[in-house]
Amino acid sequence: MDKLKEKLSRLMYGRYGIDQLGNFMMWAAVAMMIFGAVVRSSLIYTLALVLIVWADVRIMSKNHSKRYAENQKFLELKNRVVGFFRGGTRAFKDKEHCYFRCPSCHQQVRVPKGKGHIEIRCPKCGTKFIKNT
Repeated sequence: MDKLKEKLSRLMYGRYGIDQLGNFMMWAAVAMMIFGAVVRSSLIYTLALVLIVWADVRIMSKNHSKRYAENQKFLELKNRVVGFFRGGTRAFKDKEHCYFRCPSCHQQVRVPKGKGHIEIRCPKCGTKFIKNT
């Protein structure tokens, strides 16, 4: 078992590995395979296999800069889609900051998390607006 682990470790040395895009591609391929089997579509099943091969090529790639750029584009698209469904003017939060959009220019403003009402001045247009954090 240790020999197999060493061989796999040597094989993966210098490779890009799995990232968010690769993980998404694998899960999408699994979903496509299940859907293709249910509707008995060989086209969907074949597309799922192509997606798995493409994900494996990305994982085994040694071109880190290109794979990183692809992943960044995917994350940007994902954030746009998630932001669209969350609502553009609503505030969304992480553990340390609150993010708001200026009602005038729609510039995103990040403020430290606090309690109660806060007055925010947009750095782009200077508009003041009050929000709860």
